[in-house]
Amino acid sequence: MKIAVTGSEGFLGRLIVDALRSRGHEVAECTKGNCDVLNPMQVKKALRGVQAVVHCAAKLDEDGPSTYEVNVKGTENVLEACAQNSINQFIFLSTAGIYGPADGEKSEESEPAPQTIYEKSKLEAERRVLSYQEVFCVTILRPALVLGSNKYWSDIIKTVRKGFPLIGEGNYTWQIACAGDVADAAAFLAGKEESFCETFNVAEKDPMTLREIVELIRKESGMEGRVRTIPVWLGSIIAQVNSLLNFDPILKPAYLKRMLRERKYSIKKLEALGWEPKCSARGEIAKIVKRQSAK
Repeated sequence: MKIAVTGSEGFLGRLIVDALRSRGHEVAECTKGNCDVLNPMQVKKALRGVQAVVHCAAKLDEDGPSTYEVNVKGTENVLEACAQNSINQFIFLSTAGIYGPADGEKSEESEPAPQTIYEKSKLEAERRVLSYQEVFCVTILRPALVLGSNKYWSDIIKTVRKGFPLIGEGNYTWQIACAGDVADAAAFLAGKEESFCETFNVAEKDPMTLREIVELIRKESGMEGRVRTIPVWLGSIIAQVNSLLNFDPILKPAYLKRMLRERKYSIKKLEALGWEPKCSARGEIAKIVKRQSAK
């Protein structure tokens, strides 16, 4: 099957391209250069002759003014191009972040409660995707926070290495998803009829707490001593100051909201189709820290 991948030049997009090819699919790579999601004519041309589309092009910036435009309007443009090109399946990379701060394990049936600009834009994009489900088959994939050698995790590791204290106690579950597993899940669902018109969470199997993640980063970085903590109210003040002075890329109000929440997701629905995560987040974090240390 010939499958187009939007955002194929991105960190996750490259992995999805590789995962699809490893399963024998022909892949049309759609980059910002040949398939800008805000250029409808360019998107329509790029999607000619494909049977399916994996849409992972997105704006992750919580502060950028174009986040909504790229994530919602861009998705609309891709959906319309898919309709015009009569594709069979549309796989949308959303986020488990749309569940918001509610406690307890979230399943695909849990009520969405997005807090940040990014999360709200992805939920709105999901709604646009579902509006096309009578035109072609749609599949929505909601990954937990994606773990990999990207700028976001590089910034997290740098902040921990600075010795900045943990905001709050960090004793809540922080279930994440290895990038390789997310890519593998997207490729697994491509062409699978059981996934048509369905939504799936994807995450690791054995989650850690945020404190355990910080402790692991410190250990792999050769840092000694106990993790220091500060109260949430003080962390919120620091985040507000940082939003003005920009002395740390992670310590900002929107990211703080995402950090101070329970992240626990059920992946039983995806497992029922025969997929299971292969990556150990503990092992992957250790590898990322060591790679970063070697630079």
